[in-house]
Amino acid sequence: MTKSLKRNILTAGLALILVLTSIMVFTTHVSATSNTQLKPHVNIGYWLGGNGGSKKTLAQASSGWDVINVSFIETKGNYYTPNLSMDLSAVYPGTEAQQIAAFKADIQALQAQGKKVVISCGGQNGVVHMDNATQRDIFLNGVKNIINEYGFDGFDVDFEGSSIAVMNTDKIGTLTTQQSINLEYLLRNLKTTYGSDFIISAAPEYCYVQNGAISTGNGGAFLPVLNAVRDILTYIHPQYYNGFNGDFAWLQPSANAGAPFAQVYSAEGYTRLSEMLITGFVTMDKGTFAGLRPDQVAFGVPSSNGAGNGAQSVSVYATALNSLLTKYPTYRGIMTWSIGWDETNGNNFVNTIAPIIKAANDSDQTSPDAKAPTISSQPTDKTVRIGGTGDLTVVSSVSKGTLTYQWYKASSKVNTGGTAINGATSATYNAPTTTEGTSYYYCVVTNTDSGASGIKTATTASNAVSVTVSASSNAAIPTITSQPADKTITVGGVATLSIGANVSQGTLSYQWYKASSKVNTGGTLISGATSATYNAPTNAVGTSYYYCIVTNTDSLATGTSTVTSNAATVTVSSLPVGDTWKADAIYVNGDTAIYQGKTYKAKWWTQGDVPGVGEWGPWELVI
Repeated sequence: MTKSLKRNILTAGLALILVLTSIMVFTTHVSATSNTQLKPHVNIGYWLGGNGGSKKTLAQASSGWDVINVSFIETKGNYYTPNLSMDLSAVYPGTEAQQIAAFKADIQALQAQGKKVVISCGGQNGVVHMDNATQRDIFLNGVKNIINEYGFDGFDVDFEGSSIAVMNTDKIGTLTTQQSINLEYLLRNLKTTYGSDFIISAAPEYCYVQNGAISTGNGGAFLPVLNAVRDILTYIHPQYYNGFNGDFAWLQPSANAGAPFAQVYSAEGYTRLSEMLITGFVTMDKGTFAGLRPDQVAFGVPSSNGAGNGAQSVSVYATALNSLLTKYPTYRGIMTWSIGWDETNGNNFVNTIAPIIKAANDSDQTSPDAKAPTISSQPTDKTVRIGGTGDLTVVSSVSKGTLTYQWYKASSKVNTGGTAINGATSATYNAPTTTEGTSYYYCVVTNTDSGASGIKTATTASNAVSVTVSASSNAAIPTITSQPADKTITVGGVATLSIGANVSQGTLSYQWYKASSKVNTGGTLISGATSATYNAPTNAVGTSYYYCIVTNTDSLATGTSTVTSNAATVTVSSLPVGDTWKADAIYVNGDTAIYQGKTYKAKWWTQGDVPGVGEWGPWELVI
């Protein structure tokens, strides 16, 4: 989280800061974690102690919260020694020991009421870097000490800024940065240590998740590690605030995410961004992100205007939540920053949202029979060459029970009357592609609920799909999922042109061209510009034009196929007189830069963030 922690740490003379490091020895311990099962739908709130909002105790929080994320585990100056850093003295009376004891008692009291208390790690000030196994183990063991000491029910990853920026070269399916590799290791270790009911959640800013569909680099940087831990992930609730409200006007309709939408901070925006995580989408430079189960997705919003940029009326949040629960009955719920800020606003958020969550949970318990599975991602038609890959996948979920799968082969494109395929009993089926022709398939998903008092099984059939296998011919034509966009930049800035493309079968390659006008033919090949992104030169004032040709090469085909992007304009203008800020430069805490005649000082590591944009950005105005 960001926001009100900017107003936190009080001076030592005014507040007692609780700093519990991994090397301290404690005299009392509680078991991690509580035994109550997590509800199918949850209302999640962050609790900051004395660092923001109303400054009430944990036990004074409204009963309408199902999960409380205690904020935060931060790190010492080395970025890998964890500390539980909160201002307990502003909310609990007595000595430090008495404050800690009261805090622990509140955690146990909430757990006895069936609530979950999770420890969140990171936030704006909690930079975490695990650059090697030694640093990882120091951080992991310190986190475990904190969990064991307080009996937390889960671990929430709220990495921001450089904690995620160092992961921006990873690809979906291939983790290469030490930060991502060690974060996956840490999360799996926690899940193994504390059991299947231990909550693993994440709260990345949405620029590090869905923005991968429209931008490169930091855009979508959290997706590779999110994909790697999907099997142990309880849920993700991205932060839909403190960003740029109109980003997804650039979204391409073919990017598996529907038509473009103009506003993130709206009922449509919260709904559409959630659906992107459920249906999956194509990124600009990270690969294709397959959808999560609906029960693994929630959305995060500020509870009130004081909590963060982009706050909307709670009625807007309720509209989006109701829409998602209707379309996806197992959709997990909603998160807000924060409980304290909502308390200062009369508990308007929790009083509005809690009844919606309760009704959804009550609905799950009304029938004595097993629930029918919900299919959130259907298998799709395939056209492949002989010997190609005919993978068919169904994504389904259920609030209670165990899912099993059976694929069938049908005589036509219908999802009844087929013949069960021996051994095809997983969510993915590799259809045979050795013979030319068209075949039809569907999957029946069965939920078995041994705890149901009535009928203990229920089924849902997927859509029927076709798999067409053809003899060798030209490679399939690539599909452009996102076009390069026009850029206007000052001299020395970064003008990155990007193209997104995919193909049903084959390998894509890229070649950028420079044109004499805004057309996508007759250009001059740019030597070495052979990736999906191209950094156009910005060393001279002027206007240039570029386009990209995407080629598909298929070893099973007799020829290649190409598709050409739209032409894009790069306009380079002069720097304002006296300006020193550059978009491609790296600034760290204390560095200064002049932008549009004003001097700014960096508050933390930043690159490409324009000074003076947004209330919570990395720059502060000096003069």
